[in-house]
Amino acid sequence: MKTKAIAAAALAAIAAGCIQVKTESEIKPIHITMDVNLKVDKELDRAFADERQKKPRSDFFRVKEILDRKVAGITNMGMIEPRDGATDDDKIFIAESNSRRLKRFEEAAKSSGVPLETVQKRKAQKMREETPAGSGIWCQSEDGVWSQR
Repeated sequence: MKTKAIAAAALAAIAAGCIQVKTESEIKPIHITMDVNLKVDKELDRAFADERQKKPRSDFFRVKEILDRKVAGITNMGMIEPRDGATDDDKIFIAESNSRRLKRFEEAAKSSGVPLETVQKRKAQKMREETPAGSGIWCQSEDGVWSQR
């Protein structure tokens, strides 16, 4: 009986060593959605930091004055566009200001690794959001429709 038990145990151990368990696992890709706006906002804040200071170095006050006079508006690409009533001097200043603005957008796009258009649209959105309701400032919506805030 003892021999049979030892033989059975040995046979069970051998059989257990021969059993193969095959497992299959599927590795599914993990898609991480990064909020590009946060990245772009950071670069825009850096590029336009001087406007947040008490004494902006840029043409911020002149742009604000032109917007307040309602002779220019904020486009859906974050640029300033002359409107009715803009003088030739206003138009020249707006063109120069847009040139500097575009350079800042290009720097922010390069630094954040996103297309220029994405940066411009984000800046336009932020500008619309920061424009007080009832101010009368002209803003262009994402779909191109002009209205006063």
